[in-house]
Amino acid sequence: MKSWIVSQAEAGTTAWKYVTHILPNAAAGLLRKSMRKKNITLNGKKMEGKEKLVSGDRIDIWFSDDTISKFQDEMKPKGKDLSFFFSSILYEDENVLALNKPAGLLSQGDGSGSPSLNDGLLAYLKDEITPAFRPSICNRLDRNTSGIVLAGKTMAALQQLSELIRTRAVSKTYIAMVWGETEKQGTFKGWMVKDERKNQVRCLDHEEEGARPVETRYKQIAVKRMGQDLCTLVEVHLITGRSHQIRVHFAHAGHPILGDRKYGTKESIAFSDRNHIRRQLLHAGKVRFPKHLNPPLEVLSGKLFTARLPADMEKFNFEDKRQS
Repeated sequence: MKSWIVSQAEAGTTAWKYVTHILPNAAAGLLRKSMRKKNITLNGKKMEGKEKLVSGDRIDIWFSDDTISKFQDEMKPKGKDLSFFFSSILYEDENVLALNKPAGLLSQGDGSGSPSLNDGLLAYLKDEITPAFRPSICNRLDRNTSGIVLAGKTMAALQQLSELIRTRAVSKTYIAMVWGETEKQGTFKGWMVKDERKNQVRCLDHEEEGARPVETRYKQIAVKRMGQDLCTLVEVHLITGRSHQIRVHFAHAGHPILGDRKYGTKESIAFSDRNHIRRQLLHAGKVRFPKHLNPPLEVLSGKLFTARLPADMEKFNFEDKRQS
């Protein structure tokens, strides 16, 4: 028999979810049967699974040590060089981290063994990993997109953050460098459909089966002539949030993001090559929280996080004329 005491970070999860995190390799039917027979108990009493846990609750599992070991996974992150993580921290409190992901780094692991921001998070918070909870990032950016990623350090914070992002209550602003000269401001509307096999998205001007409605708004920050070519720095707001939405919408409008080899044109890719642009120049530069948040995120009410442009975008020295 082994016992687990619910920590403050795990509070708020259900008893069932806690047990399935402790024993991820155990069949659900076996766990439910064990609960009915009181081989798994909560505070010494029969457990139904739907109970909301609080800090200090005790879960007892009356299995042999060998059986428990067989049903468990290794919870600690694998050792990697994660020194990059420390310089990415923009903000931290007891519940939340705001991180500035560099381009070229995965948000979450893809099974290839390449380091990810989430690997760094788990290594940084290794002492806070428990059998029932692992800190996690809440929003993803494409590997070659830089900018702000949010992470939850406790179960309650992770759940609240995820809901704020899902409902788009958290406002995100992107900065992109695109081919050609855009209008001063504009709105792109349409439908997008994703080819999962190719991991590629098509933008449509009409609705069709499987397509989802999308909307993107932008404002021109500055236009710059480079040789005989024009490019524009734009501020972008997502009204919907689909995979590759910004990249596809600007490409569909004739202004592909510079460095984007998946959705770019021959001209924009050639320009990118001449100017040594190695990735799509897209940066998640601002995140603003709504006012009047409930605990545990009340300290973030109305808070704005910013991440300055990375060097590969800043080097083009665009002059922001929006205030002139």
